[in-house]
Amino acid sequence: MRRGIVACAAALTLLLAGCGGDDGGTTAAAAPSPTGPVPGGECPGMAEGVGAKPVHFGAAGATNLAGLIGGTGTAGVVLAHQAEANLCQWILGFNELIGKGYKVLAFDFHGHGASESSEVGFDDDVVAAAATLRADGATSIVLIGASMGGTFSVAAAPKITPPVAGVVSVSAPLAYAGVSAQQAAATLSVPVLYVANENDGIIGDAATELKAASTASPDAQALVTSGAIHGVPLVIEGGDAKIRTALFAFLAKYAPV
Repeated sequence: MRRGIVACAAALTLLLAGCGGDDGGTTAAAAPSPTGPVPGGECPGMAEGVGAKPVHFGAAGATNLAGLIGGTGTAGVVLAHQAEANLCQWILGFNELIGKGYKVLAFDFHGHGASESSEVGFDDDVVAAAATLRADGATSIVLIGASMGGTFSVAAAPKITPPVAGVVSVSAPLAYAGVSAQQAAATLSVPVLYVANENDGIIGDAATELKAASTASPDAQALVTSGAIHGVPLVIEGGDAKIRTALFAFLAKYAPV
């Protein structure tokens, strides 16, 4: 099994190395070490046919974070994964969004997947991801985060300059790993969509509370539907139909392709 994983990662490295596209604008990006983990090495289908390329970046110019950028155009999406996962969790969403014309960056939070550990806050990882996607040509960016990734995306948004076009928080707790989305929501000055299932523990209530806290947002929405599904499965193909409709309506309004 180990030989199979290594062989798969090696094959992905060769595939990504051959992908076309100008990467000169990604100032925070660098080629991955041939001996280190490959971003998305566990899910090579995330790179096949969508022109994805590996990037390494980090807060304040660090390169400890790893991700994959795919797609073209100027409308961008940052995908932030949930706990005990990595960027592969977003494979269906990554490919679908690229197919709809978006430039997409899915990345591993520090200490996850191919990303090295860091002492900065997890919300700073999202800030660095947005800067990397912007440097690669995205002029309007929506942050989409699941569970802890939603918490960190909400907390990151007020720190990002120029501001992102919007935030979609999927099944986010009010706070995670010392980062409070609830506190940040009060200073969030961009459109935000909070989505969750009502029987997902306390998460349904959290979506409503986060919406109520987002008093500075010009368009704060909360959509809590029936069910007990948590995180990424709500918004990828085959997920909650009402939530997916709201998600793509939000993207079309605030980051049109």
